[in-house]
Amino acid sequence: MAEEKKQMGTEDNLKEFCRVGKEYNYKKQGIFYLNAYFNEEEAEKVWGYVNLAGELDKKQGAEGNAMDEFESHRFLEKQGQTLTVIAMRKELKKIDIDTDNKMSLLEYCVYHYKLKIDDLMSKPQGTNEALERAEAALEEVLAEIEKLEKKKAKLSKKAAKGGVKGKAAQNELEQIKASDPMPIRKALVTAQAAIRKAQKSKDLNAMGKLWFIQREIDEAAKYKPKANWKRSGLE
Repeated sequence: MAEEKKQMGTEDNLKEFCRVGKEYNYKKQGIFYLNAYFNEEEAEKVWGYVNLAGELDKKQGAEGNAMDEFESHRFLEKQGQTLTVIAMRKELKKIDIDTDNKMSLLEYCVYHYKLKIDDLMSKPQGTNEALERAEAALEEVLAEIEKLEKKKAKLSKKAAKGGVKGKAAQNELEQIKASDPMPIRKALVTAQAAIRKAQKSKDLNAMGKLWFIQREIDEAAKYKPKANWKRSGLE
C-alpha cells in the first residue's frame, strides 16, 4: 500500500497535498478541487460532499478537515457504498493517503475521481481582487444573519420564562420573524453586485471559488427570520 501511494505523486507534491488536507477545512478543500477541475455539474455534488462532511464531523463540524473511521464509513454509505465493516476499512486504507486513519475531503476526491496527485497539485489555484471583495461581501451578509439569529435565540430564552418580560420577548420575537431585515437585504444587494462583477473576470483558475461564493450568496438570499437558519454546513 505504501508503494502504491508513492506512485501517486512525487514526494514534494504528496507533502503539499497532505498539508492542504490537514490545514484546509472541508469548504476550502472542495474549492481547491473545483479550482483544479471545474465542472458545474460536479460542483453541485462537491457542494453536497462539503455539507455532508461538516454534518458528520462531530468534533469540528464545518471547520473540520478530516473524518474519523466511523464518520468516513457513514460518508461512503451516503455515496451508495454499503460495505461490511471489514470491507469498508480496506477501502478507507486506499483513500487514506497520509495514513492518519482519517479521510479528508481532498483524499475522497482523489479516490472518487481517480486523480493523480501530481496532476492535482500542478493545477494553479487562482483568485483576484473582485473575487476577494465578493467573498468579503458574503461574510457581511452572513454576519448580519448570525447577529439576528443570536438575538432570536436570546429572546426565545426570555420568552420561555413566561411572565410580563417573557410575553414582551415573545412579541418582539414574533415581530422579528415577520420582518424583512433591512441590514441583511442591504448586505445581500452589495454581495450580489460584487459577485456579478467577479463573474466578469477571465481567471479560469478560480472558477471553484467563484462558484462556491455564488452558491453561498444564493443560499443566504433564501434566509427568512421565521425559519431556523442553517448555513449549509459552511461555517
